[in-house]
Amino acid sequence: MNEVLQLVSKHRSAIMGFAILWIMLFHLPVPTDFSAIDFIKSIGYGGVDVFLFLSGFGLYFSMSRKNFILKKYYKSRFFRIVPEFWFVLCVVFLVQMNFNLNSFYSLICRATTLGYWVKRYDDLWFISCILLLYTIFPIYFRLFKKYGTKVSLFFIGAGLSLILIYALTCIFFYDNKNFRGMIILTYARIPIFFIGATFGYWAKEGCSIVLTNKLKTIGITSAIVAVITLTCFMKFSHSLLQTCSLAYLPYIVITPVLCILLAIFFEKWSILDKIFTIMGLLSLELYLCHVYIYKLFFSFIDYLDKDSSNILIMLLSFLAAYALYFINRKIFTKRTNFRIRP
Repeated sequence: MNEVLQLVSKHRSAIMGFAILWIMLFHLPVPTDFSAIDFIKSIGYGGVDVFLFLSGFGLYFSMSRKNFILKKYYKSRFFRIVPEFWFVLCVVFLVQMNFNLNSFYSLICRATTLGYWVKRYDDLWFISCILLLYTIFPIYFRLFKKYGTKVSLFFIGAGLSLILIYALTCIFFYDNKNFRGMIILTYARIPIFFIGATFGYWAKEGCSIVLTNKLKTIGITSAIVAVITLTCFMKFSHSLLQTCSLAYLPYIVITPVLCILLAIFFEKWSILDKIFTIMGLLSLELYLCHVYIYKLFFSFIDYLDKDSSNILIMLLSFLAAYALYFINRKIFTKRTNFRIRP
């Protein structure tokens, strides 16, 4: 088991590259001419689950280092995310050319991420989510070191309970309407983040579980059942279940198996591993740029054919992401004299 999970650690950036490409495909405003691709596109929100699984996985490795310093941990996370996040918000604010009091208030709500939790500013919800999880992870880690896997079970169980409570509240008290907007996207991903941390523990500390053929069969079968369940969700009751969060549950099973299979794949295909690793290292920049670029193109759909618009969105996203990466490394990082790790 440990050797297999070590592959996940080795190819973590490449798997992140796969995840961001999947998310970008999900965001494309128009369908393709291929039903199989369109189905993969429709479930591309699972790329977020892959990101959060790998984030929890990587954070366990990071905090297990002998020279770990809590202050440095928070500093590194801040400088990896917030400067680029603020830069993109400011650029979008200036481009919109709307400088009234309400726009400044909206900018502050987004920049502090408080707007996501109280005012439904959802355009960059993932940043609010990941900053919260990064903030509370040291508390989880200390409890985990003291009490063991019971802490993992508690956090995972608490996350699942939160999803169930939210779903029942939507169904019975709000006529199956999502009463808190996109905040459900965070609630539904809490379990997979701490599952990722647990897998990180197994990979880092060693695991006595032997990956027998029986265990492989159970894992693959569970993932297949989860995929079939997800397919039924998408085909028969997508709007109903996505409203109350249950459409996200299959990824709790799918994500770990998918990450392991991708790690094995990238181990065998080194060229693809290098290509996807580059995308993985640019994943934050791709997300920040792509979110606004694909929304901008909704205004031009009537003037471009769907293939041209999709290709142009992807191309502009990569160009803008590299420009943002360059600006952060060459200007901000140089001025702060702080090395930022992807």
